[in-house]
Amino acid sequence: MRKIFISPVLEKNVTDFCIGLFTDRDASFITPLVRLKKLHDALKPLKHKKFREYVSKIINQYDEILSADPAKMIVLKTEFSKIDTGILMHQNIPYKKYKFYESIVHAMRYEDLRDKEFLKYLKTSEIKSCIYCNAQLSVVIDYHFYDKKMRKRVKKRVGKLELDHYYPKSEHPFLCTSFYNLYPCCGNCNRSKSYNPVSFELYTRSNDLDVFKFWIDDASIIKYWGANDSRELKIQFEHIVGDINILEEHNKIFGIQGIYDTQQDLAEELVHKAKAYSSAYKQNLVKNFSTLFPDQKIINRLIIGNYDEPEDIHKRPMAKYTQDIARQLKLI
Repeated sequence: MRKIFISPVLEKNVTDFCIGLFTDRDASFITPLVRLKKLHDALKPLKHKKFREYVSKIINQYDEILSADPAKMIVLKTEFSKIDTGILMHQNIPYKKYKFYESIVHAMRYEDLRDKEFLKYLKTSEIKSCIYCNAQLSVVIDYHFYDKKMRKRVKKRVGKLELDHYYPKSEHPFLCTSFYNLYPCCGNCNRSKSYNPVSFELYTRSNDLDVFKFWIDDASIIKYWGANDSRELKIQFEHIVGDINILEEHNKIFGIQGIYDTQQDLAEELVHKAKAYSSAYKQNLVKNFSTLFPDQKIINRLIIGNYDEPEDIHKRPMAKYTQDIARQLKLI
């Protein structure tokens, strides 16, 4: 919904994340590089020459691959495509039960990164909502019914992170654990995107952070006050600079307009709040209750029921929708 700027702070966080990856595991934990070497050695030198070359390149550039930014990932894709254009990926080599790309993903320990390392990172970064729709959380509940350590059946609820690979791991498995290729999203959007390419990229080095916006049709607000019926409120979803192709693509894959057409009651509340909370009233709260309301920002959050700054929209579902409409109504 909104891009994240690759600032020096983010770059340092990514570097620290990649350096610390899997370092807090116990002595029995087999690292990705060891697994990749084992996979490489399981491939026959002559018969599987290209397969070995592919795995060797991952091993030799492992650290670079982990921290590759969007521009570097494009370069890496080009380099790896010279070894394989997609023919090798879906062959059951070297293991009959697994495709080649699945063996790479397993060796690079994507599932372990998803279940622990990346989840731990997101707790500090506070990216909690789906980056595609911003309507749902990116954490899902997984149920375990057997505890290996206790060796008995135990129903255990585990919070797991839903991650989408911007470049699919079935096509580019070497990027399966690359930080900038992992997009926190909800289960619905992850399934909807699947292998489909999308134009929306989460990370950027430019200032094009806002891509889409929501707004209420002014005429529909007038109709609403006359009928007192939230169904009269017409919420529009559009691309910031009017790119119809990207808008239609995002709507087609993720069904954004359909999702937010069900949220008219939230828009209705904001319309009422815009009438009730004037700037003077909010300033008076800051003045008379300085201990409770140290600044107007916290008041804005309490009034709209969500974060009020654009850079915070990933912290809570519905923040983008709420902020856009609240700004249109001059509520914040």
